[in-house]
Amino acid sequence: MARPTNSFDSVSMTIAVTPQIKMYLEDLTLDGTYGSSPAEAARLLISQAIEAKIKDGLLTRRKFMIQDGDVVALPLPA
Repeated sequence: MARPTNSFDSVSMTIAVTPQIKMYLEDLTLDGTYGSSPAEAARLLISQAIEAKIKDGLLTRRKFMIQDGDVVALPLPA
């Protein structure tokens, strides 16, 4: 399953997971649905979790723009 094109550049983050979590992430990549690497599976799961928190009202959807080459979050509505 191809993911949609990202309008913003990606930034790298380093996270530490247990060997068990890494194995689960590897399992998710076996059929390609969650990407082809544990890192891609983790990115997709994080993205889905954030979308769920927005839907549940625990996070507010932000709007972003590029200003002078940097990603800037627009102010949240009051």
